[in-house]
Amino acid sequence: FVIELIKIYFGEISVSKTIFGLSFVACVCAFSIPVQAQLPVERVLTHDVAGTMARVAVETCVAAGAEVSVHVVNIHGETIASLRGDNTRPYTFENSYEKAYTAMAFRRPSAEYQDEYAEGNPTRVQQADFPNIVAIAGGLPFFVGDEILGGIGVSGGNNQTNNDCGQAGIDAVADQLR
Repeated sequence: FVIELIKIYFGEISVSKTIFGLSFVACVCAFSIPVQAQLPVERVLTHDVAGTMARVAVETCVAAGAEVSVHVVNIHGETIASLRGDNTRPYTFENSYEKAYTAMAFRRPSAEYQDEYAEGNPTRVQQADFPNIVAIAGGLPFFVGDEILGGIGVSGGNNQTNNDCGQAGIDAVADQLR
């Protein structure tokens, strides 16, 4: 059948025409095979998990005598849950978002970023000008295995309290982050 098609299309068969025709048919066949694209699979941070993290972080800080705001962001930096504690200072809400974003973006605690910035690391100094990046402790990334899922940021207490409250939020959902 293929040879008949080649005869109709090319006329009299020669070796070079036959090779060209067979190559053409092979290419058409190769490109007609459906290709399955491998789409990335992404874990989704649910509002239930994020809400629990934020609530536990605020409650932990209140128990420690700190009035805080908390943000929980996903891997795209989108806020999934946020809470402004009672009697918090006006800057804490925005600051908690930036801490969560920084921890998520750099996949490390914002306290480590703060230390490198304070030491004059030229890369960290330049990155501090990026939107939503802040060199202040209180932001923690959280993972499912080695895969980043998001960040939690706490603002209003001292650095240690903010970190401890954020960790309490992560610990509260640890069984769901597997």
